[in-house]
Amino acid sequence: MIQTLCESCASMREVITPKGSRFLLCKLAITNPDYPKYPKQPIVRCDGYQKNEQTWEMLSDESAKR
Repeated sequence: MIQTLCESCASMREVITPKGSRFLLCKLAITNPDYPKYPKQPIVRCDGYQKNEQTWEMLSDESAKR
């Protein structure tokens, strides 16, 4: 189950540090200061949200296996 919209957003890039910490970078922040670079999680509503089709396909496949 997705707990944050960022997980399935086309504008998200996952950043993993050498120590293993995981951050979700919002690529919209590069051109629009209204969006935080690393938004506090979980995000349940976002005007810039765009569904990442690949993420949804993977989630659908996982649900079908259950």
